[in-house]
Amino acid sequence: MFSFVVGLGVVQLVAATSAYHDIFSTSPICTATRVADMCLRTQSTLEEARDGSDSLLFRYESWMQVGACQNLNGDNFCAFSNPFFNRGQGISVITTPESIAKIASRTVFKNAVITENSPIPPESPVPYHVAEFPGKGFGLVATRSLRDGELVMSRTPAVMANAKTVNGLGKYHLADLLRNGVESLSSEHKSQYLNLSTHDEAATYEEKVYKIFKTNSFRTGAHDGESDFHSTFTEVSRLNHDCRPNCAYYFDHTTFAHKVIAVRDIAPGEELTISYYDPLQPSSERRQRLSRDWGFACSCRSCTAGTQQIAESDKRIEEVHQLWKELDDYTSNSKATPEKAERLVQLYKQEGIYGRLHEAYYRAAVEWIGVGNAGKAAEHASRCIDRGRTFRGPDRPFIKNMEKLIVDPAGYPGWKFRLKS
Repeated sequence: MFSFVVGLGVVQLVAATSAYHDIFSTSPICTATRVADMCLRTQSTLEEARDGSDSLLFRYESWMQVGACQNLNGDNFCAFSNPFFNRGQGISVITTPESIAKIASRTVFKNAVITENSPIPPESPVPYHVAEFPGKGFGLVATRSLRDGELVMSRTPAVMANAKTVNGLGKYHLADLLRNGVESLSSEHKSQYLNLSTHDEAATYEEKVYKIFKTNSFRTGAHDGESDFHSTFTEVSRLNHDCRPNCAYYFDHTTFAHKVIAVRDIAPGEELTISYYDPLQPSSERRQRLSRDWGFACSCRSCTAGTQQIAESDKRIEEVHQLWKELDDYTSNSKATPEKAERLVQLYKQEGIYGRLHEAYYRAAVEWIGVGNAGKAAEHASRCIDRGRTFRGPDRPFIKNMEKLIVDPAGYPGWKFRLKS
């Protein structure tokens, strides 16, 4: 049976090679503040841990452990801070010593260990300003025209937390680690974090820090090659939700930056929006989830349209789900056709799901190559690559698949696979 691994929305990260894992002792909570010194047996052990280029001391020089650690299932989770990252804005990461060793060894941190160089070029001026919206709080408004595919912002995290702590630690233990992390940021970055929304009142400073993180964090992948992380970005978190947003985002793990891109042309004065979850769900399910998980009723055009318009939209979404099922069936009994893939592209556009058009183009390319039409397949593959690079990043597996299809259509694994023998 023929099969594809689409991988359209999955970040496949390769675990950083670590020559340093064994230099950390298995002692309980470490008390040293510099990561390079944490639980190291001896200085000679540090020198022996070199990989032939930089010493461990240099690589971790800017990382500091702040405050006490919390034990979870035998692992110690601590707040680690790099005050020099991104021109002194700083970054704090809540994870284990072994995990921070892998994260700190990434190129983006090695390049900015001693200097205050940033992987993110400064934007001057930014193409938006903060505004207050009745019933929604603060948001961002475009100050000039933005083109489809234009980068709106690129921001590094303030605080990142290993998903194990988010899911496994008690509220007060996690709040303690988050407080330590936030207190280690630059005064400007800290102030920006503390100005984010909590949805409701917080009785203490620790509770406020905790609620801000829970309300505004994004899942940003497995940066240590093992565990997922939840990350809070100050300006990115100002973007309000829309079920049919005009911006999309992804986390660039090479620069540790959250990138926000316009998915269509945006006029000056228009609010910049993203979708907080999968928007290809019926209207009632979208509203229910927003109310349950974020505590507000969606007021976007799609959710406040007339009864007939909402019903028509729900019908299109139902058709999208049915087409996914058929097009992703690569057996000989599949009902998939190139025409159905073209219909999927049309539905994405009708529903305003512009930031995910690469998904539909990918399926269309697969269907056309499946019947041996190299020209049509290459046309859709090219569109998939263009949209995918812009809105998902350049290193996605599905982009490499489409590049292979364009270079050698007849040699592509799916060549004529839909034709009955």
